[in-house]
Amino acid sequence: MNSTRIFRVLSQLTITELNRFNKFIQSPYHNVNARINGLAVKLIDSIKNNRELEDKETIWNSIETKKSYTDLKFRKLCNDLLERFEKFLIIENLENNKILQSNLLLESIRNDKIEILAEKHMTKSAVEFDREIDQSSNFYLQKYFYEKTIQNLKTNYEKKVNLKKGKDSSYADLIKNLDAFYLIEKLRIAIDIQTWKKMYKSTEEFELGIPLNIFDNFEIAQYHAVDIYRTMFNLYNDDELTNDYYTLKNKAFKHIDTFPKDEQREIFDVLVSYCIKWVNKENMDFHKETLTVYDWGISENIILNKGILSPTSFRNYVIIGLRVGEFDKVENFIKSNIDLLDKERRENALNFNLARVAFYRKQFQDCVSYLSRVNYDDIWYNVNSKMLLIAAYYELEEIAVLESTNDAFITFIRREKSLDINRRTAYLNFSSYLKKIISNYDSKKLIKIKEKIISNKEVYNKTWLLEKIEDLL
Repeated sequence: MNSTRIFRVLSQLTITELNRFNKFIQSPYHNVNARINGLAVKLIDSIKNNRELEDKETIWNSIETKKSYTDLKFRKLCNDLLERFEKFLIIENLENNKILQSNLLLESIRNDKIEILAEKHMTKSAVEFDREIDQSSNFYLQKYFYEKTIQNLKTNYEKKVNLKKGKDSSYADLIKNLDAFYLIEKLRIAIDIQTWKKMYKSTEEFELGIPLNIFDNFEIAQYHAVDIYRTMFNLYNDDELTNDYYTLKNKAFKHIDTFPKDEQREIFDVLVSYCIKWVNKENMDFHKETLTVYDWGISENIILNKGILSPTSFRNYVIIGLRVGEFDKVENFIKSNIDLLDKERRENALNFNLARVAFYRKQFQDCVSYLSRVNYDDIWYNVNSKMLLIAAYYELEEIAVLESTNDAFITFIRREKSLDINRRTAYLNFSSYLKKIISNYDSKKLIKIKEKIISNKEVYNKTWLLEKIEDLL
């Protein structure tokens, strides 16, 4: 029973959502089948109370007294409940979309010719648009439908009089709203394609399909979403440092609330990707810019998924901050935001990243102490904690412990099947070069080791290894 699609779907809901669905399924308007209601109650009760479900036949017999159980009948019942749940999702989504509700109501008034309601709801719909915060592509699409419905509600005589008096601007509004929707969606698609091209290093050419000078003739300053997406598109085509990044950042910081959550994340991703590109080119200004963008993304709840921060974003912040010596800022970030991580990841993330901070501060004994609290069940933390521990032992000049730890690490990497060949090679090269550095204090030999490390692309912690050779030289 736990493997059925409806059970797996309902298991993803919060208690509040389960309660709302329970009310929905018990409404005779949405469901008149008592068996469907009985199955819903069983599943919801099991999920809310973490109670083990009975087998299918037992469940069937408890909600159906007339018909005998067959697997086909039970699967049909589960499917019927799933269909009711899908309707529930539609209605829940509609409840949160006041503009769409207004447009659907006006369309119904027009279709059913209920003219007595028209004027009232035309005014009400206009108010809904004025109140709407999100003003990206869907906003302009719905506004287009609104203006179109208003036009259709007018009589031909009213249209003629308004046109003669020069009072009717609805046609102009129709065109502008449709253009805004079209331009935003075109730019979003173009940016998405550019992202995938860079990710997979594709050389396929993409035509935007609209002349770029169309933006010069468009009142772009009045449409924040068009303006921001145009700047994002420009930024993707910038191979050199330009002011487009700072222009986009300033506009995004000012107008981010006018975008729905998924589009806020798109804007954030473009900003942080641009920063990372220049971080990888060792531009120190963009190390600090990346921290600023991450701080903004967290404070505005842009990069949190149901209140959870991804481990990758957490690690990126720490690594980039440490590179530019922002030790206090990074430590404060770790302690202030650790609760944003998934509960199962918090303890490891806290200890490992505080170990990193201690290492950069040259507090190597503290680094070792933090690493001793890391749980090695997670392969990522296992490997990277051992790498950091080896480096700390080197800095502490505990050569005997270092050598035994390094040898154990080599054995572990060779046996660990979950690592792909490239990672395994890079880890083994790190340990191999470190062994050579420890056993060679001759300048000529060290220079040869240095040259090999520089030429080898598959070496983890390359910068640190080269620093240790420079220290010895």
